[in-house]
Amino acid sequence: MTGKQKAYLKKLAHNLSVIVKIGDNGISENLVKSLNEALTAREIVKASMSHPSAEIRKETAMTLAEKTASTLVNIIGKTMLFYRENPDNPVVSNDFKKIK
Repeated sequence: MTGKQKAYLKKLAHNLSVIVKIGDNGISENLVKSLNEALTAREIVKASMSHPSAEIRKETAMTLAEKTASTLVNIIGKTMLFYRENPDNPVVSNDFKKIK
């Protein structure tokens, strides 16, 4: 993913609300399922985790990206941004692919 593509996704996500909240217990099957469903429907999803450790938040975000076959676009504070293309219902991916 290029810098311009990341910037485009961040711009799109700016006004989005957090729709996946990660508890202090970390990753569960239900959490992965919820994030998968949200990514399928929207392609770009904001998530948040209230854990005080930035290192744990980063590890959790990277693990979630791996488990959902998505891309971790950005982490700012306690907010994470994930992207995964949905070829059956392209919400943002058609415009995203045009950016180089």
